[in-house]
Amino acid sequence: MSFLGYFWFLYLYKKIVDNFRPILLFTFALPMTLHQISSFSYDALHIMFAMTFFVLIVSFPRRRESSLKSQYFKLFFVLLLFLSSKKIGYETFFLFLFLIPFKIKLMIISSLIFIPFYFLLKLNGSYDIQASLTNSLINPNEQINFLLSNPLHIIQIIFTTTINRLSFYLQSLIGIFGWLEYGLDPLSYLIYGVFFIYILFKINLQEKQLLAKNKIILLFTSLTISYVFIVLLAFVFNTAPGLLTAHGVQGRYFIPFLPFIILLIAQFTQKINYFKNIKINELTKNTVYFFIIMYLISATFYAVFSRYY
Repeated sequence: MSFLGYFWFLYLYKKIVDNFRPILLFTFALPMTLHQISSFSYDALHIMFAMTFFVLIVSFPRRRESSLKSQYFKLFFVLLLFLSSKKIGYETFFLFLFLIPFKIKLMIISSLIFIPFYFLLKLNGSYDIQASLTNSLINPNEQINFLLSNPLHIIQIIFTTTINRLSFYLQSLIGIFGWLEYGLDPLSYLIYGVFFIYILFKINLQEKQLLAKNKIILLFTSLTISYVFIVLLAFVFNTAPGLLTAHGVQGRYFIPFLPFIILLIAQFTQKINYFKNIKINELTKNTVYFFIIMYLISATFYAVFSRYY
């Protein structure tokens, strides 16, 4: 999977529009992404399919061409493979199709074809639900009744979970390895945070690559619904009754959304030219890059080595 994921990434990096390459590189270069790619986790396929879907979305032709149907077929096929895998929680990825200029009629037909196949393929995860129903500590029925008894409970769960778990989500998005028992040093987390901000201001989108207001709202809504859905799933199927914080959600679950999160924030950073106007000597910049990357590589290897040896 390591070799497959690496060459898969190289292919995507070559195909994607130049302006979006930093987004793809940052997502793949996260320690948590590399950790999943080099393991037996099916998250590796989730991440790679999500990156492929992102590449197809941002590279979709903006004018009517003869190749439009083939492009759409590739986009839809990748999405189908992504959503038909065992893990649930990414259903709102289907909404991202509306980020590109399709006709409504085409979308409705696609939805009618997609939905029956999707639910049939999801049946293979039914044993996970059965395991939750037979767990002595977890009571999904009681959790669902708690949520439905008062709509404010849903808001309370989302708010409480976000406040209590946000730092863990961010840290485990970058990298907490093994069975969540070891991670990186604080400086490494800080550097990746700085890289994230750097990419937001480094991206220079052309006018045709900027999303219209309705598309921005749709992108924000899709990401919000995705987050709420994943947290509520964890609350119902992985949280003991009486607790107001959903357990079981890790930052790595949000890696498939990361390119779209960066795309959303980048829509608002394009008019900020302060950082873009800063000129740095190429030799100086490359030297700084080299030492930072060497430090991150060393810190990551040291974290793994000190844990196991």
